[in-house]
Amino acid sequence: GILIGADRAKDLAVLKVDAPSDILKPIIVGQSSALKVGQQCLAIGNPFGFDHTLTVGVISGLNRDIFSQAGVTIGGGIQTDAAINPGNSGGPLLDSKGHMIGINTAIFTQTG
Repeated sequence: GILIGADRAKDLAVLKVDAPSDILKPIIVGQSSALKVGQQCLAIGNPFGFDHTLTVGVISGLNRDIFSQAGVTIGGGIQTDAAINPGNSGGPLLDSKGHMIGINTAIFTQTG
């Protein structure tokens, strides 16, 4: 793939991938504005190097401010109790229909 853009503070990159359409299908983007607390969600990522891991949870809160290690505030965050661990960052957060409603970016713990 080709790097189109990146934001290190938000731990996000945009890549252009050239692949046949029968191999690479774009994900359907859902409406995060329609989310409700208590709604089921799914997180996909590679936590601790374990490829293609799926965790399930619920939307725990909406419109949260997330403070990055780079000192940047990311507004409008979706809080979930789905397990998010190092390696999940950049993976999709999905609604129960499989539509992307967010991008996994951070885990908050009392111990850091």
